[in-house]
Amino acid sequence: AASDSRFNVGAMQFVNGRPTYSLLMGAVGESFALAVAERFQLPQKVLDRAYNLLDQDTRRMGDLIRDLEDQKVLVDAQVEELERKKREMERLEQHMKKQREKLEVKQLSARRDEAKKFAKKLEEKEKVLEDILDKLKKDPSRRLVAKSWDNIKFTKRDALNEAENVPSVMKSNAAKTSAQEELYAELIPIAEMQEKPIIQHGDKLQLCLKGPVFGKEVEVVQISRNKLKVRNGAMLMQVRMTEVALPNSKVQEKYPKSNGNNDFRSRNARFAERALLEERRNKNVGTESKETVAVDRKKKNDITMRTSSNTVDVRGCNLEDAKLKIVSKFDIAIRSNRFVIFILHGYGERGTLRTKIRNWLKSERQLVHKWKSADSSDGGDSFTKVELKR
Repeated sequence: AASDSRFNVGAMQFVNGRPTYSLLMGAVGESFALAVAERFQLPQKVLDRAYNLLDQDTRRMGDLIRDLEDQKVLVDAQVEELERKKREMERLEQHMKKQREKLEVKQLSARRDEAKKFAKKLEEKEKVLEDILDKLKKDPSRRLVAKSWDNIKFTKRDALNEAENVPSVMKSNAAKTSAQEELYAELIPIAEMQEKPIIQHGDKLQLCLKGPVFGKEVEVVQISRNKLKVRNGAMLMQVRMTEVALPNSKVQEKYPKSNGNNDFRSRNARFAERALLEERRNKNVGTESKETVAVDRKKKNDITMRTSSNTVDVRGCNLEDAKLKIVSKFDIAIRSNRFVIFILHGYGERGTLRTKIRNWLKSERQLVHKWKSADSSDGGDSFTKVELKR
């Protein structure tokens, strides 16, 4: 029949030895007569006799067809199982998509709530600052200015604390801290390098001190055994080999060389200056009181009252560590267009640190214009007031 074009080959479908009464066109099947007879429990002698009467090729063909049928049943079951798992995966994907959309909506709502709460708190801080400004306008005395300055600092601190407690800001700060630690690891101090490079006059290095000077590019101007004198912008500073590293391109991208612009100032200082300037404009020059003149004089001197922002604490430091902190503070002050710094060194048992710092200030003519012991209102002789060169 397979070789005659007038006929089509077909077979009855059998599953697990039972007919399904489905005709499979194009398939070559077997009669399954012996399997059906065995299922109907014909005598075993009859079954054995019938099997022995089959020729060898027919028996092999029957066994082969039965094996193929069994494999087909197994494959069909596996295909069905795969289809079931595919439908289950599609259902899970749809469920995850809906959950992701719900989460995005919740995150957006949470960010909006955070923004509203933070905006409300900022409005409260803004009102506090407006009250301070009104008081300054009414009474510009030095005592009130000093008190207002403290209030501004407290308001700024509270606002920053509120901002840092916003979850999204906390997450951002954590990411920044992690990135900063990675950058710290990029700079290997020269003292810790296995093969020490030969440092020469004029070489460019990078500071690897944690803090505001980290990553700053400096130029070597003097070399001693374990220390270097380097130029950081307009300032000279002495550093150890553990505090400098060879230039790293990754850190240089993050900390580009300063362009020397002094176009940014402390926000607190700008606010106080604006308040004093507003007070001056609202007062008649001919009726200015002595207190107002004193405030104006302070304005001309760039607000030289001692505050935490213009004070560097070197108590407990040796002279070299103290000089490093002081020079770093000088650098920040100059770039912020502020030229008065207070050094807190304390009295000490014999005033050793105070004496050494003041002797050093005498020789530091490149940065220091003049210095003196702080006024009693600014802490007295435990502080040294330094005026920097402009």
